Amino acid sequence: MEEGKKILTVTGVTLAVYFVYRYLLPYVIPFLIAYILVHLLNPVTEAIRKKLPWKKEVIVSVLLVILLASMTFLFYFFYCLLMGQIRKIAMNFDYYYNCFCGWVDGCCHMAEKSFGIQVDELRDFVYSSLEHATEQIRVYIVPGVVNYSVRYLKKLMDVGLFLLMLFVAVILLMKDYDEMTERLKEYTIYRHIHNITDRMWKQGGMYMKAQFMIISVIIVLCTAGLWVMGNPYFLVLGIVIGLMDALPFIGTGTVLIPMAVFLLFQKEFSLAVSYLGLFLLTYVVREFLEPKLIGQKLGIYPFVMIVVVYAGLYLYGPAGVLLGPVTLLTVMEILREFRVEKREVSSRQTYRS
Repeated sequence: MEEGKKILTVTGVTLAVYFVYRYLLPYVIPFLIAYILVHLLNPVTEAIRKKLPWKKEVIVSVLLVILLASMTFLFYFFYCLLMGQIRKIAMNFDYYYNCFCGWVDGCCHMAEKSFGIQVDELRDFVYSSLEHATEQIRVYIVPGVVNYSVRYLKKLMDVGLFLLMLFVAVILLMKDYDEMTERLKEYTIYRHIHNITDRMWKQGGMYMKAQFMIISVIIVLCTAGLWVMGNPYFLVLGIVIGLMDALPFIGTGTVLIPMAVFLLFQKEFSLAVSYLGLFLLTYVVREFLEPKLIGQKLGIYPFVMIVVVYAGLYLYGPAGVLLGPVTLLTVMEILREFRVEKREVSSRQTYRS
């Protein structure tokens, strides 16, 4: 009976958390980000107020303007560089396609010559799959990248409106943050929510912060390494490889090792060794930084994490890479709060008896 109640509780909490993240989160995301920013900037604002006789909303406005201006400049710089490289890939797509076909033919010829293996069916399968993929790229991706990249910039207007709403929300919330916090402490439900979010912030927040720092270092190393090796798409590949390194069981070797093997077949031995060396460097850096930055992990097995990421992608779409683990962490902390509350109630009853 007790076991059945536990299963029902876990199921109910999981469904409730999924419903909130799937259907309610998109409507409150600006205000949630505003609350997080206020929570982070409040100590800085208080420190500045001790030196400058300004109101909190004025201080946070200045901080937000500086932060937004810096992010806008960096975004514009890297956007131009990134789009230039993507456009270059699109313009030279036929050349890379022919190079890849030549590499496939070379591999098949070597297999037939060295091992006497007939690979006609495999070659036909690879070419048919490649033809289908390239047709989709030519029809849907290349025209958009080459001719209509300006349209993507228009979508920045939506981002601008979002940032404006976020800016206003942060200022208004910062103005009454301390008073609102004191009043909310009078409600029991706020105490439970605060306990849950506080534990999530300490565990998940620190974990995500550490992972973000590690991924950033990996992206910088990959981008710099590819630039030194003369790769014309160093920024695109550096970002892609760094992001892939964040996925469980998928690391920088997923891209760098095949590239090294490809260059080895092309008899570019020095470049092949360089790509392999870059893979080893990123692997060693992650192995060194992870214990340093992540003192306490989430208590989730890697296999469970990759299942959660896959389920998140299926349930939430691309955002599921982040929302999947966050959903699991939220369910775990809510169930922990239930257990803590149950123990406290039991202790109070025992004390009264």
